[in-house]
Amino acid sequence: MTLTLDTSTLDRFRDRHGDPSKWCAAEIDSYAALGQMAPPVPPPYSHAEMQIIAADHARSAAQQQSVADRLTAEGHTTAAGIWRRGAQEAREYADAARWGYPHYEAVLNGW
Repeated sequence: MTLTLDTSTLDRFRDRHGDPSKWCAAEIDSYAALGQMAPPVPPPYSHAEMQIIAADHARSAAQQQSVADRLTAEGHTTAAGIWRRGAQEAREYADAARWGYPHYEAVLNGW
């Protein structure tokens, strides 16, 4: 029998065995051995790249807030509210991106 491991092997192990804080020593050893044979795939973006993405979101938030402020000054409160919500979302994405890709992905997907 040939043992083939794909990148979801560790995920399936956790799904099958439940909460890792309640694992016995044998389950921990099995998980560690699987991790050595099938290490997790590195995130698609490095920490430095995520900081660039965070800066882009921060710039977008500032621009959207500027538009919202201008629209409010002109009396367009409904449109300003839409732009203000966009700015808030961009700030949330920037904050998440500063923590790295796994956190950013979780925020993007609403996890």
